[in-house]
Amino acid sequence: MKKINKKGFTLIELLAVIVILGLLMAIAIPSVTRYITQSRKKTLASTIDQFITEVATNVNDNSWGALSDASKLYFIPVSNEDWSCIKLEKGGSNPFGNWVDGQTFVAVHYNSQDYSYEYYFTFIDSAGYGMPLTLQKDINASKIVNPIKDITKDTIKTVQKLTLDSGVEEVEVKPVIYEYADSTCKEKVA
Repeated sequence: MKKINKKGFTLIELLAVIVILGLLMAIAIPSVTRYITQSRKKTLASTIDQFITEVATNVNDNSWGALSDASKLYFIPVSNEDWSCIKLEKGGSNPFGNWVDGQTFVAVHYNSQDYSYEYYFTFIDSAGYGMPLTLQKDINASKIVNPIKDITKDTIKTVQKLTLDSGVEEVEVKPVIYEYADSTCKEKVA
């Protein structure tokens, strides 16, 4: 009877296992990374909707005065700081990075044709993600881009050339920036 040596695996067997594991990881890691990024984008789109809802509540309560000039686009800043005009009960953070102050806003436009408000959002964050000025109904995960190549680094200068379709005619708008001062959000004095 011949004695069989069972000391371990051969080098060829170990190399085969390593190659198979490497191939599995090369397939799985990009898929998981894409899934995580899409999940973060969906979370961010939901957070943006919460910011817009909070601004709509304040606009309807006239908390910041009457925002009813159709020739203006009112910019309400979003910030990582406690002084932000918009305070959410829970959440409000960006899953990619911090909001860039001075580049992250909820914008409000009064439509004088039907006496309604339109809400927009734009942001840039510290991780390089961003979104151009986008109407609330059009906000979704696909609007959030990285790297920010088609978004200007200065939202306000871009908006100075903006025309909004009011449903009847195009309206040129002037940006009006709000800030948090004296425990409230009010129009920034230049």
